[in-house]
Amino acid sequence: MFLRVVRAAGAKGVKNEYVRVVEAYRENGKTRHRTVLNLGRRDLLAAHLDLDKLRRLLQGDAVADRAMADRAIRREDIGALAAWDWGPMLVAGHLWRELGLEATLDKLAAPARREATRLSDRTLVLVVNRLTAPGSEHGLARWLETDFVCDRCGRRWLAAWRDDDERLASRTPRVRVELRQLKTWYRTLDQLLEHKDTIEHALFITLRDLFSLQVDMVFYDLTSTYFEGHGPPGIGANGHSRDGKPRNPQVLVGLVVVDGWPIAHHVFAGNRRDAKTVPEVLRDLEQRFGLRRIVFVGDRGMVTSHNLDDLRAHGHGYIVGRNRRRSGEVFEYIQSATGPWSECPAGITAREKASSPKTLVQEVSSTQPGVRVFVVHSEEREAFERRHRIKAMERVRARLEKLERRIAKGKLKAPEKVGAAAARVLARNHGHRYYDWSYEDGVFRFFEHPVHFAREQAYEGKYVIQTEEANLSAVEAVRLYKELSDVERCFANLKDVIDMRPIYHRTAERVEAHIFVAALA
Repeated sequence: MFLRVVRAAGAKGVKNEYVRVVEAYRENGKTRHRTVLNLGRRDLLAAHLDLDKLRRLLQGDAVADRAMADRAIRREDIGALAAWDWGPMLVAGHLWRELGLEATLDKLAAPARREATRLSDRTLVLVVNRLTAPGSEHGLARWLETDFVCDRCGRRWLAAWRDDDERLASRTPRVRVELRQLKTWYRTLDQLLEHKDTIEHALFITLRDLFSLQVDMVFYDLTSTYFEGHGPPGIGANGHSRDGKPRNPQVLVGLVVVDGWPIAHHVFAGNRRDAKTVPEVLRDLEQRFGLRRIVFVGDRGMVTSHNLDDLRAHGHGYIVGRNRRRSGEVFEYIQSATGPWSECPAGITAREKASSPKTLVQEVSSTQPGVRVFVVHSEEREAFERRHRIKAMERVRARLEKLERRIAKGKLKAPEKVGAAAARVLARNHGHRYYDWSYEDGVFRFFEHPVHFAREQAYEGKYVIQTEEANLSAVEAVRLYKELSDVERCFANLKDVIDMRPIYHRTAERVEAHIFVAALA
């Protein structure tokens, strides 16, 4: 290998010299050259790199005299000290500043005397760690060993490890990081949470102007995230788990999305009902974000008569899903959908399939004046629900046949015990939706439920949307309601990419700060 200097014309006809590392090789009996590395402009390199030494190193030239020997570089003297990842921090820091977060935090929190770095720089460390190597504040030290993480002045954050002898003799032998560094991150969480409302509002203003957000349509949904351990008292509670962890205490995280961008989040106690969170979110949108009239888009868990009255009273609109099984009115709407269907445009996922499933919609008569109701039939959803229903029926049927054989052999005779055993079977896999039974003259029979089973078949693939927006077409209502999937994608990123769960913090404030860092990421 050798160095080659090439000239190239720059701006205004100025010619610059560029240095390249070039390798010679043979191909088909001919000598050819290929560029291994572009080092950059020669005049800029001169201040940092001795090109003569580098040339001698590459070519391996013998040194003629002792004077040259003093200047020579030997191969055995060269070694790599370390190699750190720099790209993620570089990109994230650029976005951090472009979104105005650095300037916002600098205005909100002046550096204290004991702190060498500003809150913005420390928060950026937590956010980028959550993006690239999510873990605890204790585990963040391992990331500092592999990535070049620095503040705005270029001062690098270094992991502060405890001396092993001191650590093993202390009360906390499992904590490998010095307490002063851990306290830095915990203090950052506490300071960040103090300014949460202001930071979210400032970020919303930036996003609104940068991307021309249509703030008249607001999407809201909830998810849960669980704790390892007992969780903080009050906010950590057992409730409906979206993570399949019903035994773990949890909190609810509500996300507000506008035009695909999350603009705010809320943390609620883990046992709070979904619908009970809506009034608080609406007041926050009105007071903090100054949104006077919005169309609230929410899932079926948000629908109560009180919430709908609240939306009307404040002049807001809504597009909400209706729960199919909690109201006989919804089943009547589905039964009344006997008119012509309108086909909705296929989404990206549906278009990628060999046979694109259709989504059909029709408006049906409502029982309330001013309220519009749309019945939607999704072929994809129908196939999914039918598969699950058939699988559940097979499992319940197998248990009912087993119970039938036990009774036929005389192992179970008392009517009350037969009834209790049948009730236990039907309680699993939603068996009561599909089967009924009888026990007469010592003979046990089971059969498809004459009412519930037909209703389940009618439900398959269908859902109901309700709104009072007079200018919306049926197809537009379905399109807007389906955009709730943007919130679901945000939840997927929070949980599976940014690893918001599980949470190990013991106080409510630290839990909220942990979730805020994940939301910023």
